[in-house]
Amino acid sequence: MIRRAAILTGAAYLAAVSHSSLALTVSVNTDSAKAVLVAIQNPSLSIDEALKIARLPGNQGIIREQKSFKIPETTESFAHALVAAAHGEATTDPAETALYFAALKPKAVQLLRLTNQIEGDPEGFQSSIEGRIEQFTIHGSGLQLRGFVVAGGDGGGYSFGGTDFFLNLSFNDDLIVARTTTAHELYHAVQGAFAKERQSAAPNPANGSRQDCANTSRLFADIYEEGSAMYVEDISTLSQSHSESAMRQLADIRDGLAHIHSSIALLELSVTGLDATTAVPFDDVYEVGFYGHGVLYDIGYVMAKAIVDNDGPQGLAALLKRPPYELIVRYTQLPSYGKDKDHPKLGPNTIAAVNQLVIGCR
Repeated sequence: MIRRAAILTGAAYLAAVSHSSLALTVSVNTDSAKAVLVAIQNPSLSIDEALKIARLPGNQGIIREQKSFKIPETTESFAHALVAAAHGEATTDPAETALYFAALKPKAVQLLRLTNQIEGDPEGFQSSIEGRIEQFTIHGSGLQLRGFVVAGGDGGGYSFGGTDFFLNLSFNDDLIVARTTTAHELYHAVQGAFAKERQSAAPNPANGSRQDCANTSRLFADIYEEGSAMYVEDISTLSQSHSESAMRQLADIRDGLAHIHSSIALLELSVTGLDATTAVPFDDVYEVGFYGHGVLYDIGYVMAKAIVDNDGPQGLAALLKRPPYELIVRYTQLPSYGKDKDHPKLGPNTIAAVNQLVIGCR
């Protein structure tokens, strides 16, 4: 899938290395993280200097992510929080405290070392990512993806449905964890590049956009995107690290997969709630299923893994251009579906909701 994921030390530099059969260019810029980590150690940091840092593209991504959590973050609040942390001053403004700069400050030196590791050995950081992502992307796509390493705010990594992705060192203080998170978010960027194709491939509802169909379609899209990215990131590599963050993530994932029936039950309840006469708000379903332990990541992962086991990596890659609910459709078509604990059956309401989408919600 990938040509080269290039680690950049300057915002203007974009590396592109050809791959024999693929056409993908990836840039990863570390400037935003480095600027924040240096700034919070500078007791003489000025507000003008902080504003310049806040305006860096990666830090604007942090601000956008904070807003998605309904936190009224701005460039100005980011800068004020940075100055407060650098000067050792307390802040009570919710938008400023939500950036966690005070908690980040004691780890600044360690995280700068991690940033230097990423920059100093781009092949070592990227080689496993490239080899993994390459298998699950449509060849010859000609994609151009941008990544930003950041420090501050919530979330270990994120993207916004486009071809940009963000790695947050606040929650990735280990090279192996950073690598798996980067692979996860990079695959989201790949998904974002094909988002229009997935949308156009879906049948249009016969009588306008029914809200229940719209909501279940969003739910299945999130399950496809998160579950397949979780599979592509290759969670098994976390066992190579003994850091607290890696062990915590691995234990959480193993527990979730050991209790996959909980994920299936939540999916069934979620679909039922979204389709109810008085529907459960989509945001409430999302908060239960995709935040925290991410219970609905697990069933997406199980379906993605089963498809790859049966169809090979390009079986998952093919879904990049198909409606997201076809992850579920293909999973239920597998010969092993419902035959053992690794291929559990889905609930009847989940299947009914998928079938409604397949026929255009008529």
